[in-house]
Amino acid sequence: MIKAFYTATNGAISNKNYLDVISNNMANVQTAGFKKSKPEFSDLIYTNIRGREGDNTELKSGSGSKINKSDIIFNQGTVYHTGVETDYAILGEGFFGIQFEEENLFTRSGNFEITNIDGERYLTYQGGYVLNNQEEPILIENNDDIDNAEIGVFVFNNNSDLEQTGNNLFRVSNEDAEYNLAEVKVQRRYLEASNVEVSEEMVKLIQVQRAFQLNSTVIQTADEIEQTINSLRG
Repeated sequence: MIKAFYTATNGAISNKNYLDVISNNMANVQTAGFKKSKPEFSDLIYTNIRGREGDNTELKSGSGSKINKSDIIFNQGTVYHTGVETDYAILGEGFFGIQFEEENLFTRSGNFEITNIDGERYLTYQGGYVLNNQEEPILIENNDDIDNAEIGVFVFNNNSDLEQTGNNLFRVSNEDAEYNLAEVKVQRRYLEASNVEVSEEMVKLIQVQRAFQLNSTVIQTADEIEQTINSLRG
């Protein structure tokens, strides 16, 4: 019973963590440029169980599973028209570069704004400077600068070198990561929608909820049996 208790507990924890991933995906279904996550599971340690005396058969008893990692799915979302002067959508692979005080971060979201900083007007996102194709902040002195702004788009050799940092931004997690300026089209007055499919996430949500309930039932049953055994011993 102890084995069943711990195996089901591990399963319930995995289901709970999976629910967190699904919840985050669904919470950002309306977030421009958001990229959904998909968890990858791995088995926990197996225990070899010998058969009866004279039987050389060995069985393996598992200990449940855990979420080993969550992969970011970078496929493009639908591009839609907004009509806003400072909205941009990348048509193809790549990321906008955003300069903050400590580091450069990257995003697929293009809902930028013009911000007055120290008497100068810059194109910004989440408080950071949007970078041009020379990796420099974009200065907006007049309306013509908005029309002619050369928004930089950067493509990584491997998108797995990026990790989510919050606020729809990505950080380079691998110091050996390499990226280049991309020759892709940037469409102004458009935004890229989230790539989360609500129907797909709802199906996963129902499946994980049922798995969580099953594991919870196993935990409760194992606990009740253990209590019954202990009472008989008394």
